[in-house]
Amino acid sequence: LGILESRVRAHNLDRIAKSLNKNWMYTSNHETSLSGRIVVVWDPAILSFVPLLKNEQVIHGCVTLANNQCVHISFVYGLCDRKARLALWGDLLHCADQFRGHPWVVLGDFNVTRFVAEHNASDSITKAMQEFNNAIQAAELDDLRGTGAFHTWSNMRVGAGAITKKLDRALGNWQW
Repeated sequence: LGILESRVRAHNLDRIAKSLNKNWMYTSNHETSLSGRIVVVWDPAILSFVPLLKNEQVIHGCVTLANNQCVHISFVYGLCDRKARLALWGDLLHCADQFRGHPWVVLGDFNVTRFVAEHNASDSITKAMQEFNNAIQAAELDDLRGTGAFHTWSNMRVGAGAITKKLDRALGNWQW
């Protein structure tokens, strides 16, 4: 289970994680983000999770299932700044090379849309969108089919000032 935008302080994390289930394990990116933007929790009776890379925008790891199959998973919470996300795209490309030939899923809030249709108030392709799409293509990732609300973010306004976007998504490589 990946929790994004947790806003849990490091000194409270153990208490909060144990309140979910005292037997579950957890990791976070508090080492690189004071606000603990990403927290990953799992049940060690079902699977193991080994973090391979953690930074402010992502936790990449290897999940070993009960049948000893290893799958890679990345929990993403992209920064709002386009230039800051360039490091995230670089991480995805690095992991694509490392995880080649193994199932890999990338989940989270990328803080950027891929396509014009994913933004209700814009009809232009931005540089941020181009960079995101270039990274996805270079990493050989594809959108996974989803259910539920198409737009995952709103500025909480109504009427002419309302803006909605699809910022959250699940991507998988060809082995996924």
